[in-house]
Amino acid sequence: MLTYRDPGYQKIKEELFRHLEVSGDAYKDTYLLRRIRARMRKLGVNSFIEYYRILKGNRKELEELLFTIAINVTEFFRDPIVWKTFQRRVIPEIVGVKRRKYSRLIRIWSAACSTGQEPYSIAMTLYEALGENLSGFRVQILASDIDREALSIAMKGEYPADAVEKQVPRYMIAKYFVKVSEDRYRVSPKVRKLVRFQYFNLLSPRYPRGFDVIFIRNVLIYMKRDAQTEIFKRLYDSLEDHGFLVLGKTETILGEAAKLFKLYDLVARIYRKNPGVMGRGKNIGGG
Repeated sequence: MLTYRDPGYQKIKEELFRHLEVSGDAYKDTYLLRRIRARMRKLGVNSFIEYYRILKGNRKELEELLFTIAINVTEFFRDPIVWKTFQRRVIPEIVGVKRRKYSRLIRIWSAACSTGQEPYSIAMTLYEALGENLSGFRVQILASDIDREALSIAMKGEYPADAVEKQVPRYMIAKYFVKVSEDRYRVSPKVRKLVRFQYFNLLSPRYPRGFDVIFIRNVLIYMKRDAQTEIFKRLYDSLEDHGFLVLGKTETILGEAAKLFKLYDLVARIYRKNPGVMGRGKNIGGG
């Protein structure tokens, strides 16, 4: 039986995380086993050690596996309630804070952005909420991922027509996309100019800072609790005191890390930074 105790699986895991440059304890074995077995079935391989030998001798297969592990299913405006709440409640609150502070800069981070639909959705929602000139605000959206191939797709900003027409409201397609061929759309320049793409490993000890909102959806569920806790601590430090954290619909903040954020909207899985947590590192076990 193919289980995580198999020595061959452990060798695959070591090889995998040596290339991903992350700790082998970060991801759940159930998730890794599912992804690895899928590749093995495709190749007709029945043992982990046999598949490990293939990985060592075939760079293309290693890259396929890395892509399979890193990729997240994504789409434009995934989970509509999130985007309605972001537009109708979160953005107005941020605007209020900025006006009180006489600040004209709004910074948002789409962590684990995959092929770019999320950060572009953020940009379009900001235009919808703030208008054509963004109410005079300067908007910076950082979009990061560990998968360089996905980032390459994201930077091009081109997507299949059937996906765009299914996921994006018709009136928004006309405003924010250019049809480049019968079966392809490209995100318009005014949307793309708001987004900067960057390679980033969520298990890195150093995070960028100064964000009003961080989207980190549908990636933490694949990680173990200790890794999640470390990430939540770093996300806390990355947010401004008024900042918002947006998780995936099946994700929540558990354990000691729950002290760092207050629930803002349960259905949309939006949290707000709890700036009242003093001596953060001491309270939640270091960091």
